[in-house]
Amino acid sequence: MTTSQRIALSDLDIGDLLHAEHPDGPKLIGLTLDVTATRIRARDICRQEVLEFDRQTGLSVSSGGAIPWAIYSTEHLPPELHEALLGLDLKYGSGRDLTDEELKLTPAEKKALIFINP
Repeated sequence: MTTSQRIALSDLDIGDLLHAEHPDGPKLIGLTLDVTATRIRARDICRQEVLEFDRQTGLSVSSGGAIPWAIYSTEHLPPELHEALLGLDLKYGSGRDLTDEELKLTPAEKKALIFINP
C-alpha cells in the first residue's frame, strides 16, 4: 500500500477516523469532527482532546510552537472495528465518572486497538 493510499486528507469527512503520530512516539486515533478546505478538526478518542490539522500537510496546528502531530493514515477500518472505536469515543466522552467495570475494554474494543497497533 502506498502512502497516498493510506493518507487521503482530501477525502476525509466528518465521522471518519484518522491516525496520527507525535515525533516523541505516542500515537492517537482521531474522530473527524469538522473538515474545511484548509483544516481538519479531530478528537483523540482516548484522551478526548480536540486537535486541528492542516489539510494540505497533515500536521497539527497549535499555538505556542508545540511540536506537531502528523497524520499517517486515513485508511478506513472494517465496519465492526470502526464501530468499536466509536463506542470508545462515546464511553470516554460521556463526561461522567466511569466505574471500574465500565473502564475495562470490551473484546471488540481490544480487537480494534490491537488491529490498529499490533
